[in-house]
Amino acid sequence: MDDLFPHWPPAWVDDHDIAADERVAVEGDVEFVSALRADDRVLLSVAWPGGKRYLLVDPVGNDAPQALRVGEVADDPQTARMIDALWSQALTLAKKLMDGDLELPTEPPERKSRLGRWRRGADQD
Repeated sequence: MDDLFPHWPPAWVDDHDIAADERVAVEGDVEFVSALRADDRVLLSVAWPGGKRYLLVDPVGNDAPQALRVGEVADDPQTARMIDALWSQALTLAKKLMDGDLELPTEPPERKSRLGRWRRGADQD
């Protein structure tokens, strides 16, 4: 997807390490991404061609969630429905985190090495 906007709002990630960043779901041209900041705040984003919605959640502290939308509203009704569906998933995930129904990972997920993949002729001497 061609990004016109930053992956995450600079004010939310400047001076913070991102411990995990992963794609949660993709529906057509709409993408739902989550990330874990080193201070245990969770970043959620729904992106589509021409726009993004961001959500910052503090499940271990007392800070209120922050939301931001940038770009254009989708003109295509099907794209708009996909945006709403993935944003609904993001809000559901945020609520579960805030209510303590989901635990934050204690360590960043391990990156899978490509070196362990099977390759043609790798077992031959």
